[in-house]
Amino acid sequence: MSLADELLTGIQEIDDQHETLFDTLETLENVVAAGDGWSAAYFALSELVQFTRTHFTVEEALMRLHNYPDIEKHIAEHQTFTAHLGILEQQAVQRDVSSQIIEFVRQWLINHIGHSDQAYVLHLRTAAVV
Repeated sequence: MSLADELLTGIQEIDDQHETLFDTLETLENVVAAGDGWSAAYFALSELVQFTRTHFTVEEALMRLHNYPDIEKHIAEHQTFTAHLGILEQQAVQRDVSSQIIEFVRQWLINHIGHSDQAYVLHLRTAAVV
C-alpha cells in the first residue's frame, strides 16, 4: 500500500513505518475476509500490536531528541491507543472482534497521522531538523 499524500510526514523512516502499519492492517483484513480462522487473525493482530509498540518507541524517541513541546500529549494518545488495542486483543481470544479492530485501527491511524504526527513534523521542520 502507498500512503496518501496527506499522511506523509517527509521523514522516510516514519513514512515507511506508517506504511508497514497499514500493510499489517491490510493483512489482518485479508485474513478475516478469507475466513482463514481465529489463529491466523489473532497472529495478524499480534503482529500489528508488536509493530505499533516499536513504531511508537521510535516516534517518541525522535520527539524527545528534538524537544517536541507537546510530547506528553502525543505519548498519551499512543498510550490510549495501545490500551484500547490491548482490550480488543483480549476480547479477540473470546470472540470475533476483527471488524471492530480493523475499523478502530484504520480510523485512529488516519486521524493520528493526519493531525498529531503532522504537528510534531511541523515542529521538526521549524527547528530545521528535517
